[in-house]
Amino acid sequence: MLQENIVETEGRKFRYLQRKGDGTTLLFLHGLSDSADQFSPIAAHLPEEWHLLAFDQRGHGGSWKPEKGYSPLDYSQDIKNFIDAVGINSLHIFGHSMGGRNALLFSTKFPRQIQSLILGDIGPDKNLEDIKATIDFFNSLPTSFNTEEEARSHLQKRKPGYSDKNLEILMKNLEKQDNGTLVWRYSKDACIQSVTESRSREWWEYLPEVKCPVLLLHVEGSSELSDDVAKRMVVETPNIPECCVDCAWTPSSTFQFGLVIFFKPFYGILNMKIYIFSFYIIIPAPQMIFVKMMSILFCG
Repeated sequence: MLQENIVETEGRKFRYLQRKGDGTTLLFLHGLSDSADQFSPIAAHLPEEWHLLAFDQRGHGGSWKPEKGYSPLDYSQDIKNFIDAVGINSLHIFGHSMGGRNALLFSTKFPRQIQSLILGDIGPDKNLEDIKATIDFFNSLPTSFNTEEEARSHLQKRKPGYSDKNLEILMKNLEKQDNGTLVWRYSKDACIQSVTESRSREWWEYLPEVKCPVLLLHVEGSSELSDDVAKRMVVETPNIPECCVDCAWTPSSTFQFGLVIFFKPFYGILNMKIYIFSFYIIIPAPQMIFVKMMSILFCG
């Protein structure tokens, strides 16, 4: 089970979750408006000896929320400060969406501290339409809810296919105030600044700079990362194999259990010189998950 902790570094507070172990050290980085809690379902399926970490990035969850300073460079420096503060010399990182971009930049700035990357559905293209859509989305959200029932009803309408367990994970993005109302645990301004900073630039130039092994998780049909762009990333960046996941990203334990299937073989082969494999898996579940990994050539 992940234990909640607080660490301060450079005068900044970060909330993080941790499960100590003597094996592989893996850091999870969440996406926009999420928190470290997003990865709790994954942790339950990973080997007990693994050392697992996940922290709320600035502007999110229980971490510090400055008025400005939400560039990818700011976030990547936070990653550096965080792992130094908790005494980690080198590690593997899985980053989803915003967290993936921050991890990507971190790997180019501090290559000696990263052993491998898993990038979950990140697109390297500039996307001004996504910036506008995201800003409109956050401006349309209620700022608070009078009761937990009201908040849960709102989330059910936003995510009609989510199970009760998934909704409880989303409910952790809300915090109860002294007057009983619930407010978002992330800063809306932080989210808007973050998406504006990250999606108004191209990320292609960083990909060839990554020296560690990388696994790209591509959600088929994603608006974040198109099928064609994912294929181009694999072709133009030799150290990035692709894994195509034919379902939407959710914090559901079902989907995240599917991701574990990738984590275990990926991290299990990092010490091998060359590894070639293909597999094709169907997991029967309330929401069918189809997973395929195509002919990955992995050079360590």
